[in-house]
Amino acid sequence: MIVRCGACRTQFEVAGAGRFSCPSCGSVNVVRNQTATGPASAGAYPTAPGAPPTPETPAPPQPDRPSPRINCPECAFTFIVGDIAVATCPNCGTEVQTGSGVPFVPEEPVAANPPSDDEDPVLTEEE
Repeated sequence: MIVRCGACRTQFEVAGAGRFSCPSCGSVNVVRNQTATGPASAGAYPTAPGAPPTPETPAPPQPDRPSPRINCPECAFTFIVGDIAVATCPNCGTEVQTGSGVPFVPEEPVAANPPSDDEDPVLTEEE
């Protein structure tokens, strides 16, 4: 069977299905079985004789509840949100209350060097 390298497009002859390196560039090429109805399914690699069949991958589990969707009051854009109290509309940037989650409260910034009891506080001018 004559095949063409996927990297350099050089034609070379192989005995059948399997993995073969290109004689010109050394790139490894996978050759699949050809049946009377057409080529093997896309993405399927040939298996060695006597090898156990590959198990099918199970489908991912369905979520317990659907993802919550909200509508932006400004632009009427509908979007999916997670478990948050306030979401920003991806269309117009408006902050939208979701009705779930814990609201974010920013913390007070902490002073890098708080004054100690030995130091005098900063004096301000009085009028």
